Amino acid sequence: MHNRRDWIAMMVVILSAIMFIPVAQAQRQDFEIMQCNSATANVVHSTPELGLSTVDSKGIIQSTHENKLFDNWSRHSVFLIKRIGGNMTYNGVVKQVAPDGDFIVWEYYGDGKSGSTAKAIYGTGKWKDVKGEFKGQRVTKGKPIAPATDQFCEKAVGWIEVPK
Repeated sequence: MHNRRDWIAMMVVILSAIMFIPVAQAQRQDFEIMQCNSATANVVHSTPELGLSTVDSKGIIQSTHENKLFDNWSRHSVFLIKRIGGNMTYNGVVKQVAPDGDFIVWEYYGDGKSGSTAKAIYGTGKWKDVKGEFKGQRVTKGKPIAPATDQFCEKAVGWIEVPK
């Protein structure tokens, strides 16, 4: 019996110690940003009934949140825009690049009325295994600088989670 009691006591000590081992937890942060872009469209088809275009957009991000997350990041996006009658939808990908070269890739989708939604799908460096989502809405649009271009800013609010 003495041996069994020692074994049980040892198991209690081991299990108690396991409870205090730190577990990798994700660090979630909220953010709010302004993304300003210059976009060039390649019109595939355009009639009143149907419009199809690809868009290549490049720009910069400014944080409007106190934590300054994503401040001075660059961005490059590629979209497919589809318009049927008066209803426009789009989807694509965006690569956001930090000043140190690490980046996050987001998958975007949206429409002309409710704005966009993006979900993080890939990250490098500090952003490896990233999770996140944001909602964006255009807040300003400039006069096109050249034919088939679009200059605009979008406000986006979301969250991001990176494993520690």
